[in-house]
Amino acid sequence: MPKDYKDLYPAKKNKFNARKVVIDGITFASTKEGKRYQELKFQEHCGVISDLELQPKYILQEKFIHKSKSYRQIVYIGDFRYKRDSETWVEDTKGFKNQIYRIKKKMLLKKYNDINFIET
Repeated sequence: MPKDYKDLYPAKKNKFNARKVVIDGITFASTKEGKRYQELKFQEHCGVISDLELQPKYILQEKFIHKSKSYRQIVYIGDFRYKRDSETWVEDTKGFKNQIYRIKKKMLLKKYNDINFIET
């Protein structure tokens, strides 16, 4: 007989086998993303970048109603946004690029062509 709840219901694995990690009290979706956060925090401390933000949100398409059916907005959420040399950079830490990500990335780059985008 199992001794506790965890024995009955083991933790689910992420479909991409990513492991969550907590750094500075912030939960990151993967160890790769957490490591990149530490690198960016160090760069901010050294003055290389500024205004580091986590999970920046960009609206790609507004919500709308068509024939009395309501459709939600389409949003891209990056991992990091920061300023470097007075330019805005949006960064996404990816291990696997699925089809939805690829489409949202294209929509992001078309609508917000003033940002610099990087995948790490």
